[in-house]
Amino acid sequence: MNPIKVISALLSFLFAVLVISLAYTQIVKNKKYVKLSMTNRIRLLPVEGTRGRIFDRNGALLVSSRTSFDAVVIPQELKMSVNTLSRLAQILGLAPEEVFKKVEKNYKAPFVPVAVREDVGKEKALVIEEESTVLPGVIIRVTPRREYKYGEAGSHILGYLGEIGEGELDRLRDYGYQLRDRIGKAGLEKNYDNYLRGEGGGMQLEVDNRGNFIKLLGKKDARYGRDLMLTIDMRLQEFIEAAMAGKTGACVVMEPYTGEVFALASKPDFDPGIFIDKEKSRERADLLSDPGRPMLNRAIAGLYPAGSVFKPVVAAAALEKKRIMPQGTLFCGGSYVLGGNSFDCWDEDGHGAQTVVEGIKNSCNVFFYQLGRMTGADDIYNYAARFGYGSPTGIDLREEAAGLLPSKAWKRSAKKEAWFEGDTLNFSIGQGNLLVTPIQVVRMTAALSNGGILIQPHLVKKIGDIEVSKGKSRDTGVSSRTLDIIKEGMRMVVEAPGGTGQRARVEGLRIAGKTGTAQSAGVSHAWFTGYSPIDNPRLAIVVFLEHGGKGGIDAAELAAKVFAEAKRIGLL
Repeated sequence: MNPIKVISALLSFLFAVLVISLAYTQIVKNKKYVKLSMTNRIRLLPVEGTRGRIFDRNGALLVSSRTSFDAVVIPQELKMSVNTLSRLAQILGLAPEEVFKKVEKNYKAPFVPVAVREDVGKEKALVIEEESTVLPGVIIRVTPRREYKYGEAGSHILGYLGEIGEGELDRLRDYGYQLRDRIGKAGLEKNYDNYLRGEGGGMQLEVDNRGNFIKLLGKKDARYGRDLMLTIDMRLQEFIEAAMAGKTGACVVMEPYTGEVFALASKPDFDPGIFIDKEKSRERADLLSDPGRPMLNRAIAGLYPAGSVFKPVVAAAALEKKRIMPQGTLFCGGSYVLGGNSFDCWDEDGHGAQTVVEGIKNSCNVFFYQLGRMTGADDIYNYAARFGYGSPTGIDLREEAAGLLPSKAWKRSAKKEAWFEGDTLNFSIGQGNLLVTPIQVVRMTAALSNGGILIQPHLVKKIGDIEVSKGKSRDTGVSSRTLDIIKEGMRMVVEAPGGTGQRARVEGLRIAGKTGTAQSAGVSHAWFTGYSPIDNPRLAIVVFLEHGGKGGIDAAELAAKVFAEAKRIGLL
């Protein structure tokens, strides 16, 4: 017999058997396999990665994640859904229509879990687990939930979390983010989200029609995010926030050589936990529409006229450009006349003849009007830029504002006007179009105290076990001779009789400073900035009180309290 014919016949037979088997499976056994496919299901259980923790410089835990029990339904497994969801609503203390609405609104696919209520508590979670046989398709999902240990304290530093939006998802999808992931929306939670964020995992299970586990099909372990250790001392942070209760403003305390920020407070503030709880939408709406603007970080994004805390910059420009000699004097008779307009000093009787040191000590406006005209707007602008005005400091918070450092070119472009001599007078005392942030003022103060080095403030000391570099710094180019003159004036502001900052004195500490009273609509803003100890600075500070009156009163007194507390806890 021909072998080729034998092989051909055998292949034809096998092919016929295959066709008959497929027909039998598809036609005769169709109902059986449809039933099997309906009674055996795949369940996807995502496991959210736990975000890294945040600690202060002393190891105090500021932010962590606790276990949350979430009531979740699997749409494809719901049986007698009306009865099931009604019973679930009863357990959770919700109206049945509220539960139906949530499932309908958040539905994505039959096998994708839908959260009905997050953080239901252990007791309700146990009830749901005990009734699992009569609640098909309802499960308890265990997830990490962000917890801010100190409530409102440090809220503008830490920031908060929120669900990723569709616009953000377009930008972040390639980095592993998914719709409804929680991401940092402000503060360090936002700036360090890629470090803090844990990596999600999950399980793929096979279950029967009752939701009973059959076997594990696949698993991916979730991973923890990296921890942050901050430069913040929470003892000082809490003290400042308590001292500023009921006030509007900001306070920043910083190491003048490294830029480590010991405290950064902005008032009013907010509770970051409100943004975690989906049930607190009303509270979130109230917070965002509050006319007091508690969400604004005034320390880094509040823009204000500098007032007299800007005068050391004018003094530096004048001395460096030799527009005045160290012992040269200018006379203050209580006012200065230019073009028929009178520009007053805060002391209507005048200060008499003033050197640079005395002009700073007395914060004499008339002295600085004259000094500013002698120096010129261009040089004032250039030296202000050297001290960091008009640019962000680079602190590791994305909400920082650059401020506004006006110039002749800026005024022509923005206002379509020429620069007048009156503009120079206002510029010379930190008024006019100049706008600064408190963090810029404290950085200027640090540079005056540390030998003229403009440092970059920062809030994070370590990411995991890795030390974070102290950031960029640059030399202002101001001579030590000029700095010594300015620092002597600032010493006399606090230590000398008649100095405008005497209320900042603290027994046992040597403090140099500068007060400021910045004109604004209504009551003036109050400033105090300074450093201590004078001979070996370890701490620079700025206090800003919005509509706080004179800087030499409440702002200086608050600074004294902060200096004293810093000494008590060992920062001074």
